[in-house]
Amino acid sequence: MNRTPPQTIRRELRAEVGFGCPIEGCANPYLEWHHFDPPWHVREHHDPQGMIALCAEHHKKADAGAFTADQLKIYKNGARRGAVQGRFDWMRNKLLAAVGSGFYYETFTILRYREIDIIWFRRDADGNLLLNVRMTAITGAPGLLIEDNDWIAHGALEDLECPPSGRLLRANYPSGDYLKIEFSTLDSPADLAQRFPHRNTNHWCGRVPFPITLVEVYATVAGTNIQLTPHSTRIGNVTIGSAFVAHCGVAFVVR
Repeated sequence: MNRTPPQTIRRELRAEVGFGCPIEGCANPYLEWHHFDPPWHVREHHDPQGMIALCAEHHKKADAGAFTADQLKIYKNGARRGAVQGRFDWMRNKLLAAVGSGFYYETFTILRYREIDIIWFRRDADGNLLLNVRMTAITGAPGLLIEDNDWIAHGALEDLECPPSGRLLRANYPSGDYLKIEFSTLDSPADLAQRFPHRNTNHWCGRVPFPITLVEVYATVAGTNIQLTPHSTRIGNVTIGSAFVAHCGVAFVVR
């Protein structure tokens, strides 16, 4: 049996601790899965009653016996409340952005809504491109905000997934709002084609330097006509399939 529990149990364990490590003073959102009642070496199981979501540091301490089973049960039943926050540590001078069904290179503002930038990049003093996402500006509802690679999730989350690798962030809200960010490395045009087999990337991939870091952004804004999926991009009354935009100031403006 694999030590990683099924998705449904991972979701349950994340929600149980309020999407952050429940050890006092921690709240780290990059969670792993600790088996304690009984321990994994005693019986291999995925019983959520005997498991708890912990950050990597406190998982190692729990494996070493730092917390008793009774203490961990208290942590399970005392879910933390409040915003969840973290940071993307992917610092790069060059990025290829896949936002919805489009690809963007050296394009700093992907989506602007009524004079407000919603998805954009900003360079720091070292020339690194930092991601910014402000979907909350469209609806005004609490949600996930990314500012210069720092992210914070406000409001009542349905689920929030961010593995210890730090390359993926996925947030779901009961309203239907959804946001997924994922970083990865593409070593060659073949890697690009393999990752997106249903899109024709051959005609423009020569304009992008490889290897390059890819950041994917997919989102649904509930109550609007904005939906950015891997297969299509819908903004207002416009729906587009695969597209490539390079060296552009602002890609899309919604009035």
